[in-house]
Amino acid sequence: MMRQDPASYDRLRILWVVFYCAVSVLGLRLLQLQVLRNVSYVRQAERNRTQIIYQTAPRGRIYDRNGEILAESRPTFSLIYMPGKQQKRADLAGLASDLSRELALDKEELLDSLNDAQNEQAAVHLAENLPLKTMFKLSEIKTVYPGVDLIVEAQRFYRRGAFASHLLGYLGRLDREGWKTLKAGGYRVDSRIGRTGVERIFERELKGTDGEIRMVVDAQGRLKGILDRVDWRPGGNVHLTLDARIQAAAEEALRNSPSKRGAAVVLDPRNGEVLAFASIPDFDPNIFLLPAHDPARAAVGRIPEFNLAISGTYPPGSTFKIVVSAAMLNEGRVSPPDRVYCSGMFHLGNKVFRCWQKKGHGYQDWLNGIANSCDVYFYQMGLRTGGEAIERYERMFRIGEETRIGLFAERPGKRFGPEERRRRGRAWYDGDTVNLSIGQGELLVTPIQMAVVAMAAANRGTMWRPQFVRKIEYSDGRGTYEPKPETIGRVELKPEVWDLLQKGLVRVVEAGTGAGVRVPGLLVAGKTGTAQNPHGADHGWFVSYAGRPGEPPSLASAVLVQYGGHGASAAGPVARKIIEAAFDVKGAGSGRGAAEQRAAENLD
Repeated sequence: MMRQDPASYDRLRILWVVFYCAVSVLGLRLLQLQVLRNVSYVRQAERNRTQIIYQTAPRGRIYDRNGEILAESRPTFSLIYMPGKQQKRADLAGLASDLSRELALDKEELLDSLNDAQNEQAAVHLAENLPLKTMFKLSEIKTVYPGVDLIVEAQRFYRRGAFASHLLGYLGRLDREGWKTLKAGGYRVDSRIGRTGVERIFERELKGTDGEIRMVVDAQGRLKGILDRVDWRPGGNVHLTLDARIQAAAEEALRNSPSKRGAAVVLDPRNGEVLAFASIPDFDPNIFLLPAHDPARAAVGRIPEFNLAISGTYPPGSTFKIVVSAAMLNEGRVSPPDRVYCSGMFHLGNKVFRCWQKKGHGYQDWLNGIANSCDVYFYQMGLRTGGEAIERYERMFRIGEETRIGLFAERPGKRFGPEERRRRGRAWYDGDTVNLSIGQGELLVTPIQMAVVAMAAANRGTMWRPQFVRKIEYSDGRGTYEPKPETIGRVELKPEVWDLLQKGLVRVVEAGTGAGVRVPGLLVAGKTGTAQNPHGADHGWFVSYAGRPGEPPSLASAVLVQYGGHGASAAGPVARKIIEAAFDVKGAGSGRGAAEQRAAENLD
């Protein structure tokens, strides 16, 4: 018997080890393929024969306070492309060229989208909101190019066009950077999201859950049938505090104003609800949803997005005499019977400050001074009160602060007074106090700030946060949310001062510069204002509140007519239309004589 060579034995053992290792590696690989990666490969195989088409879900509706639909969704047709494994790059170039002619879209951008779809092997939207005529033409293209199809989706629609557009806002297409942030929330790279206004603020609530259609396709991308479907879920509904009747009256009146430019904000002084929010010129948010080939779509770059109601800052003019009156009366620096003689001008050193009434008003006490908006009276009594005291009441009325309405781009305006000057290392002079006393100088306010001032005057000091949402109906089972009124400040005046101030503002309308806003059967109080504008025509203001006799005022408003001239003749008629619409007394007549009508053309 021969003995085995030890070296041969070692070699045999090594071969067995190698064999066992190879079998182990193959076993592990088989385990990975058959078990660990089974789901992944099944999905990959499934993708080779199916395509998922996402269907945009209807956004929630937006209603006014009375249930009128302001924004909704309606069915529309979209063009999609489903890539196939056997499709050629040359075919994509031809498809892009043909679609470019029919849709008036950029050929290179279309080709980029088609190539992306081919590389990712994922369906892509090429066009949406297609008119019937275009659909017929695209039906012919479908027979030539595999993978092209039309589906029904939900498209945003604003029933009244430009109505309340600066409050409602509009939708815009999501860009790639935004998509990276939002894709976890169910957004696609071609989704539309709210860009401004209510659409932006309540994007999460309004957005629905998109539906899915899983389609069986062949290697060329041709549709063979629908495998299954996941229905979309509509978004939640937002009910606004807006009153469509008052809003329509405000917009129409501003469009008929001398300059056809301006803003109006109407609040309920009992809780701060926004009843109307108008900024003219406005825009039709439907224009952002038009297909690119529609000629009207070119106007997108020219729309007036600037919101005068919250972003426009202007001197308040004589409407600021409400704040000055509160300071002079509450501080006890001025007694209401004290009189000033107005000759039409006031001399301070070597400077002359003029009254808007060139011939003067004669002797004026406080009640007549506020009713006639006598500048000379406020020049002198403002000096007696002092700039420091006036500035304290500016702060109390929240001049120079945002109202916290919650809309993007609200500006705080600019407070004007000795303390503000000291912060900037500049001196304060008596001439500055004179200018401040009539709402001029460096003082700047927004229309919504002056609406809050009118609200505080109406309810004797409570400054509610302007609120434009009445309730939100969630679509995910959370029920309904109803926000509560919230105060942002309080104007503390003596009761007798509130009595005087309200009496004076009623006198403005009954027998003063605001006579054109008098409405029989209603208690209307207000203040006119003409703000000097170094860049052109003066701006016209009218701030007011109104209610039925014996009831608390239920409406407070601020109207600005940009470049409109005098407040009484430019902004007063807008305020009157708003009041008539709110109390349903249109056509009641102003109760003014012909002489008053002619005089109003020259009122402050």
